[in-house]
Amino acid sequence: MVKFFAGLLLVLPMTALGAATGAAPKDEFVTQDLFVDHVSTVPANAGQKVGLFVRQKVLTLKKGRNAPVVLFVHGATVPSVPDFDLDYKDYNWMAHLARAGFNTYAMDLTGYGGSPKPMMDDPCNVDPKQQNLIMQRPLQSGCTPNYPHQLNTIRDDWKEIDAVVDHLRKINRVRRIHIIGWSAGGPRVGGYIAQHPEKIERAMLYAPSPTIAGPIPDKPAAGAPMSLQTRDDFERLRWDPDVRCAGQVEPGARDAVWAEIMKWDKVGSTWGPEGIGVMRGRIATGFGWTQEMAAKVVTPTLIVVGEYDRLKERRTVYEQISSKDKVFINVACASHFMVWEKQRRVLHETSVAWLKDGRVKNVSRGEFRVDEDGSYKPVASVNK
Repeated sequence: MVKFFAGLLLVLPMTALGAATGAAPKDEFVTQDLFVDHVSTVPANAGQKVGLFVRQKVLTLKKGRNAPVVLFVHGATVPSVPDFDLDYKDYNWMAHLARAGFNTYAMDLTGYGGSPKPMMDDPCNVDPKQQNLIMQRPLQSGCTPNYPHQLNTIRDDWKEIDAVVDHLRKINRVRRIHIIGWSAGGPRVGGYIAQHPEKIERAMLYAPSPTIAGPIPDKPAAGAPMSLQTRDDFERLRWDPDVRCAGQVEPGARDAVWAEIMKWDKVGSTWGPEGIGVMRGRIATGFGWTQEMAAKVVTPTLIVVGEYDRLKERRTVYEQISSKDKVFINVACASHFMVWEKQRRVLHETSVAWLKDGRVKNVSRGEFRVDEDGSYKPVASVNK
């Protein structure tokens, strides 16, 4: 493993997936953590030069020099490494793409993972409605936010994505890269490719949040910059309602996911229930992208959604984008958290196929249903 911190280069050997986390492919990867320079537009630290965290995974640096580049963009709550570089059995999406010949990267936006978290280390800046979750650890009583504003708008995200995309284009000497966004990463990526089609070769939106009526605000509203989720809320309220078929979630997977989330939030891991911690998230104002922006998307785009994940609502993104080449995939026995479920392999294999040649099962435009056994069935007219 190679890590860059403030000009310090540290090189350590690293096998593909940690031996302590169960059976895994034995390929050796090069994994690097780096920081991309950016002048922040987030009001809480506007004008400051910050480093945006980026994780790279590739089979070898030599192969990476000539490999197609892929950037992953996370959603609203969980940072990039637990999402896309989870070292648990065969769950690692970045490793799967790296093994298929891609040079993979995943970024953390401001407020997440290894990127800056302005105003988020002050427990009084938690939404007052949620401060009860951290009473005694660390709050002794309720308090009003010392920073009485929400943290950002999606406009700040687009600028951060652009900084990372330009950096990757420069260091890899390519005109265009590929990009993948999950959940709230859908509006982030969708809005970005609507504005910068010249920089993106192909896109994949996994469970994208649908468009909003708009307008998109220019600055954050009054309020608090930070929200919280306990592990119980994350699993019982968000995940469990959409676990509806046998074997959908493997025993042990949730422990691995939560442990990795806590690794990337050292402060949150010391708040709330002892030994469990809480997941901190930023509060954005009027978050989303508009139907007008979706109509400007011409980048070839793959959209994958689990059948238990507000399927009809998320499918509207497929209908609204103007891409000539676009494919929609409805995955049986899958929730919003498919990346950590048994149907994760659909994400792995379709991303490889789409990013390599813009087709899934030799189709560049159309829709599929993937059954629980992994078979693909066309559900609408397709162009081959």
